[in-house]
Amino acid sequence: MATRKMVQEKPQPEVQQTELKKEDEKVSLNPQLAEEFDLQKLNSILQEIIFTYKEQHKNLETTVLKQPVELTGETITFKLNGEIQQDIFQKIKPEVFQLLRRKLNNYSIHLDSVIVEEVIDGKKKLYTSTDKLQYLKGKSPALIELQKRFGLETDF
Repeated sequence: MATRKMVQEKPQPEVQQTELKKEDEKVSLNPQLAEEFDLQKLNSILQEIIFTYKEQHKNLETTVLKQPVELTGETITFKLNGEIQQDIFQKIKPEVFQLLRRKLNNYSIHLDSVIVEEVIDGKKKLYTSTDKLQYLKGKSPALIELQKRFGLETDF
């Protein structure tokens, strides 16, 4: 008898889940919940979210949200500086997504992120010793001769 009861109860949650999915589809298709917005409105709402995160002492998340944003249709793209910011963004994405949907009154928006290499003076940033050495060799050819003469290497 207990097994029959369990078998009969099991399909009910699945039915509820499909009903919830249908409700979500209705929400995304409802034109009343797709209010138009522009970059200025988006930036003002992002500032509100950043202020809230500052109050909660979420400094890393605040830094990620302060990165430049690009708006293409209803897709919001954050331009991040590296993998670390990308990881942080992925962690806060669901929360930020819900906040933006609610505050913009638009449930058809999409959040995305792109890692953009920061370029200063048209040149790539020098992070590793090898990159720095190659840069200096380009500036001063005498460094190539010194490296050969003394057997200098950047990797140790």
